[in-house]
Amino acid sequence: MNVSIMTEIVAKANCSLELKRQIIGVKFIHTEEGFKSADAQTAKSRMPYCVLVKLAMMGHSRKADLEHFGCLSAARAFGIIEPDEKWLSGCQYRDRGMYQDLGTAKKVVKNTTNVAQKAYGVMVKPLKAYSTAPDIVIIVTNPYNMMRLVQGYTYTYGTYKEFKIIGNQAFCSECTAYPFESDDINISTLCAGTRYMAGWSKDEMGLGIPFNKFSGMIEGLYKTINIMEPNSDKAVIEEKLKKAGREDLEIEYDKNYYTDLYLK
Repeated sequence: MNVSIMTEIVAKANCSLELKRQIIGVKFIHTEEGFKSADAQTAKSRMPYCVLVKLAMMGHSRKADLEHFGCLSAARAFGIIEPDEKWLSGCQYRDRGMYQDLGTAKKVVKNTTNVAQKAYGVMVKPLKAYSTAPDIVIIVTNPYNMMRLVQGYTYTYGTYKEFKIIGNQAFCSECTAYPFESDDINISTLCAGTRYMAGWSKDEMGLGIPFNKFSGMIEGLYKTINIMEPNSDKAVIEEKLKKAGREDLEIEYDKNYYTDLYLK
């Protein structure tokens, strides 16, 4: 993959959205040799995967194998460890009071996505730090930006009808394993665990998407700025376009898809 292409995609996303956190990429590592050669610092201690995500969004590249995973749910979601019988049966979730009964807990387990292929570890870095394509791209942002990203996705790919959201295993399953296995987008309301461990704001949500669909989503986002955004946001975007020296989009004011749509 051409590094300039990655830079271009990230630049379009940053011009189109007001993002507080960096867009990151996730790469599965399948061998010990691959882990040793992966271009990132090994986590210094055991860390939950969602904390690695938070660090990457702050500009810190990290990799982790089983020895450095501080959350076994993530290790299980990535095929680094095998699911045990207590989890598979639903008893683990039922016994913690997360669901009303064993049948409900088992149904949740059945529909929680784990990566099918066994992994040795994972690398998490800012997207702009990758010189080769990552497997998954993750964005954490507010509901308005999430709306815009879904609009961008839909512009390019049409309606996606298979969102999977349970408010649990937000980053490991909902934003990483499920997009990887389905080869498509997913959004997450995040979960209580990651909000506690990583300290996300209450208004933040997550989105995971395979890298092979990320550029199409961002292109759709970029091309729908004039028909979706209000004038106030267009002014902010126009200023960012000027600062970035971009001349590939002319902002049109007082014009949206909903102009003169509603009855008065």
